[in-house]
Amino acid sequence: MNILVVDDERLALDGLINELEKVFPNAKIHGERMAFLVMPWVENLKEQEETLSYAFLDIEMGSISGLELARQLKDIYPHVKLIFCTAYSEYAINAYGLCAKGYLLKPIQAKDIEHVLDEMVMDWREEINSRDRDIRVQTFGHFEVFVDGNPLVFERSKAKELLAYLVDRHGSSVTTEQIAMILWEDAVYDRKLKNMTTTIIASLRNTLNAAGIGDIIIKSWNHLSLDVSKIKCDAYDYEKWDVIAVNSYHGEYMVNYSWAEFTNGKYATMEEKTNKE
Repeated sequence: MNILVVDDERLALDGLINELEKVFPNAKIHGERMAFLVMPWVENLKEQEETLSYAFLDIEMGSISGLELARQLKDIYPHVKLIFCTAYSEYAINAYGLCAKGYLLKPIQAKDIEHVLDEMVMDWREEINSRDRDIRVQTFGHFEVFVDGNPLVFERSKAKELLAYLVDRHGSSVTTEQIAMILWEDAVYDRKLKNMTTTIIASLRNTLNAAGIGDIIIKSWNHLSLDVSKIKCDAYDYEKWDVIAVNSYHGEYMVNYSWAEFTNGKYATMEEKTNKE
C-alpha cells in the first residue's frame, strides 16, 4: 500500500508520518515538503504500475495549494482517498467539493486518523490486517516459487530467471544493464537489448501482481531488488545453519542457471567445512 503525505512544514510532515506509521505499520509512506516534486513522484509510481491508496495533504502551501494538488492527483489516480490536514477549518467545504474522503485539523494524532478512516472507508482495517501470503522459494536443485503452496507460473522463462537472480542477490539492487548481462550473457547491451530487458521486468511484475505478491519487488529509477523479508528461502535458511535447510542441500543450487555456479561453490565449501567439523 502506498500513502502520500504532503506538508511544507518539516515538523508537521514528520509528525504526521509518525502517526500514520502507527495506523498503517506495513504501508510505504512517502513524504514531500516541496509540492512541485509530488507529481513527478506520482507519475513514476504510475509507470511502475503501483497504486496510490491515500493522500494526506496540507492545504496552505507555497507555490501550489493542497486543493490544486488534489485535482492533479485525481487525474492520475481517480480512486485515491483524499484526506486534508490543516489548521484552517474554513477550507472544509472546498475540500469536500473535491470528493475528499476526510478532513483533519492539526495537530493530528493516530486516533484522529483512525476516526476519520472509520467514517470514510468501511474496510480499511481489513485492508491493513489482511493475511500475509506464504511465499516459499526453492533454490536447491531447480529454482521454483510457491505461493500459498501453489507453484507460481511465469509468463516468460526469462522472467523466472530474473526473479532467481534477485533471490541470489539477497536483496541487493541491480541495474537494467546488469540484468541484461545476466539474462543474455554474450549479447551487446544496446537499445534493443535494453528494451528486451524492460519487457522481461514488466512480465515478472505482471506475474507477481497477478499472484497478489507484487510488493516483493522494489523498483526505483533503473534499479530492481527483492524485499527478502517477504519470502522464505531454503538458501537463506541454509546460511543461518537451519537444520532442515542444511539437510536439504545436496550440492545443487539453481541448476537451471550457469551464473548460479559461484553461489553453489560457496555452499559446497560451507558443507565441506561443516562435515570436517
